[in-house]
Amino acid sequence: MSKKTLPRALRPRGRLHPLILAMVLAAGGTAKTTTTVILATILSLRGYIVRVFDLDPQCNTSEILGRREEHKDPNQKTIWDVIQGLCTLDEATVPGRYRVGFDEDGEPIFAEIPNLYLVHGDSQLTDTDTLLANKPQKFNWFYNLTGQYAKGAMVAQDREVWLLDLPANYGKLTLSTLIGMDEDDEVIPPLLVTGKESGALEKLLRELLRMQQEFAGDMAPAAPTVKNILLCATPTSSHNAQEYHDTVEEVERDYPGMVLPYVRHSGVTAKQYRRQVTPPISDPKSAPSVDYEKVADALGFPDLEETA
Repeated sequence: MSKKTLPRALRPRGRLHPLILAMVLAAGGTAKTTTTVILATILSLRGYIVRVFDLDPQCNTSEILGRREEHKDPNQKTIWDVIQGLCTLDEATVPGRYRVGFDEDGEPIFAEIPNLYLVHGDSQLTDTDTLLANKPQKFNWFYNLTGQYAKGAMVAQDREVWLLDLPANYGKLTLSTLIGMDEDDEVIPPLLVTGKESGALEKLLRELLRMQQEFAGDMAPAAPTVKNILLCATPTSSHNAQEYHDTVEEVERDYPGMVLPYVRHSGVTAKQYRRQVTPPISDPKSAPSVDYEKVADALGFPDLEETA
């Protein structure tokens, strides 16, 4: 199960835009958002500059990171504006934060998470497929975004990495994002072992292959890889159905050497939505926090604060 840890290249092959890790699987409730948010928090606390893209119309990533719709400045730009070419990436980016309490009027008080930045989500992303169908020139929006680094229009920060929370489908929004990723970037599918997501994993691999074949020879790279698989809600003493063990064994058998350290089942992650604070901050000794620390190690992100 354990994977050998190698330090991750944040500028693979000398490219100028950051390394990209995308949480993708066409199945709802598979811990894509949880993985994105907790891993982003851990990496930021380890000294990495983390930019999180909330590309799911449900905007759950934005919600957990202290940016619920009712808290949004009406003039705040979002990822929807970026896709349309109406603003820069930085204009749609806000500091990630967590709730520390309430003021005397009952309004939430937030503290920023050091090094963590959020490309603000937008429920209007539900219209992305229509937009891209009517304006096909926008389809390369993500590839064009990364290309701005090569042109010198944007400069990546030292130790910067991007984490993408994508919707639970392979529609135009997901595809238009994935085609901007090359073979050094990763698609990381989080699978809940409590269901039949192993079938969804097979579909993901087919979709990635189809995408690569469809866009072969085009300008965009369209070549993200699946090097790692994350099993979530793995069995514990109180969450111990045989089906869960069978799913773990099946994935380990079918994808040898690709399985990351297990993330055990825990009720802690469900609380992060209501609390608007992620477990590495609210419950650093909880199972999700401990397990995702191991995942970060296995993905090749050593603690830069300890080595500084």
